[in-house]
Amino acid sequence: MKALLLPATLALLMSFNAAANDDQCGDYTSVDIGHSTVDMGDKTAFVPFRSSTRMSAEDGSKFNNLSGQCAGGALMYPDRTIEAEGLCVVEDIEGDTLTYAFTMPRGQMDGHYIRKGGTGKFADSRESGWFRPVKLEGEITRGEWGGKNACK
Repeated sequence: MKALLLPATLALLMSFNAAANDDQCGDYTSVDIGHSTVDMGDKTAFVPFRSSTRMSAEDGSKFNNLSGQCAGGALMYPDRTIEAEGLCVVEDIEGDTLTYAFTMPRGQMDGHYIRKGGTGKFADSRESGWFRPVKLEGEITRGEWGGKNACK
């Protein structure tokens, strides 16, 4: 069951028509570095996970070329809807760190993030926005992210 749930979860998150958003900032790549599955009964499962993530944005954006880790969990319900939440910390090449929380509401295909600040140039980063997984390649998920006033 464990081996089947995470790919099924990610596939469901990506099974939608990805429309272009005016406020798209960049893309991300997330690589699964650890997960398990907890059978909660009634065909419901909890999947705690850890991932390595890399974000890119346009040249000149302080959010370009960030990398780090995320941890969180996803609930998969009997009706095949999913909800997920987690926290991430990413770092730029100068060593400044940015933290953010993310959530994928049950049954939604776009998730939301809220920046929680960080160090250096990210100390006052409190913007919020969206993210959208668009492609699954084994343990690798690729997606897009954006948000009003969240790109620079």
